[in-house]
Amino acid sequence: MTRQVFLLAAPGLLGAVDVSASRGAIPDSGADSGWGAVRDSGGKAGGIGTRLMKLEAGTETRLTGAEAHHASVKRLRAGEVVDLVDGRGWRAGAELVGSGTDLRFRLVEAPRFEACPALRLTLIQALAKEKRDLQALEAACEIGALRVVPWGAARSVSRWDGRAKQIKGREKWQNLAVSALKQSRQSRLAEVGEYVESGAGCADSGTGVSPSSRRGAGDENSVFAETRRIIAAEGRVFVLHESASERLSVLLRVISREAPHELGGELSGAGNLGAGNLGGTMEIAVVVGPEGGITEGELAGFRAMGAEIVLLGSSVLRCSTAGPVALAIIQATLGSW
Repeated sequence: MTRQVFLLAAPGLLGAVDVSASRGAIPDSGADSGWGAVRDSGGKAGGIGTRLMKLEAGTETRLTGAEAHHASVKRLRAGEVVDLVDGRGWRAGAELVGSGTDLRFRLVEAPRFEACPALRLTLIQALAKEKRDLQALEAACEIGALRVVPWGAARSVSRWDGRAKQIKGREKWQNLAVSALKQSRQSRLAEVGEYVESGAGCADSGTGVSPSSRRGAGDENSVFAETRRIIAAEGRVFVLHESASERLSVLLRVISREAPHELGGELSGAGNLGAGNLGGTMEIAVVVGPEGGITEGELAGFRAMGAEIVLLGSSVLRCSTAGPVALAIIQATLGSW
């Protein structure tokens, strides 16, 4: 049985993430999973990956904030060994040597770097009601998505209007990504990208959504700009839609024949997985619309950027399950499964 995982990161990660700077550089962070700078409660720059890699076997460290609380409610006992990870690929076994409010861990081994996956999975998930977008996010991160992008689609009932709502929404998504990391015992924390919307010409009539509130397709914060970024870096973007004639599974078999032999493996060393610089990896993104579906205008926008409209299967799935199912198929066909 694998050991329980706890995230050892900069103070304030789980409650005071500076999401406006989440794509910045991290000093001495080893491999970059797409995450960037965070700030602790005192306003000092911190980040994922800046602590664990510098520790040695035999040294002691403490969990802070939400992670310390989680460890206490798990009722760990002195002598138990867990895995400490930093969200950037570093992992170390550590023994609990304190108890109660003094949760100290002594490293029983030197931190080791786990190679970067050669296949980078991204989920562009439309906001949805009844927390179905959160269900999709959590499952996607457990499956191995390294990036998730919240999308206010034309038919999304739930919306993140205003910067304050976007910051709060992204913090909620990031905290859920942390939970998924620990559940799946992974060492890399998925990045939550900037909130994106569709262009003005993509809104339906009769939806109650004002086209004037939409961002244009040329806006760098639009879902189409996100699509263009991935394809410009020689990635693939698959938009799931029931009207498509081409099956995702068929396209994946073609990619499997054409892709480098090592695509399903890992990259040695500390490659950079940051946006626009995949360091030898291949990025595949899956786009999932809201309950009301993706509009014809949005489909046209995705096609214009080079995305492929694909059919998942004969069944029509909810937006909470479609993305994770597609990512699981990709992992099984091209990835590490």
